[in-house]
Amino acid sequence: MNMVLIENTAGSSQVITIIEEFAGHSVSRDLNPGEHTRIPVGQFKSIVVRETYPDDWLTRARARNATIPDAIASRAA
Repeated sequence: MNMVLIENTAGSSQVITIIEEFAGHSVSRDLNPGEHTRIPVGQFKSIVVRETYPDDWLTRARARNATIPDAIASRAA
């Protein structure tokens, strides 16, 4: 298996979004300026890296934060 290093340089003012697709599923995450990640890659995985504009990531962050209490409540049940 190979690893890919993706870094959003510290001087950048742009948030980037990484989308991993595999086995019919997709997982996305944001990298703020100065952050980096290592992603294992294989034959059946694709990776997309794109700039995320402020409206996109603010909307996604608000939606994610709105679902956190629901997720905590479902774990407690």
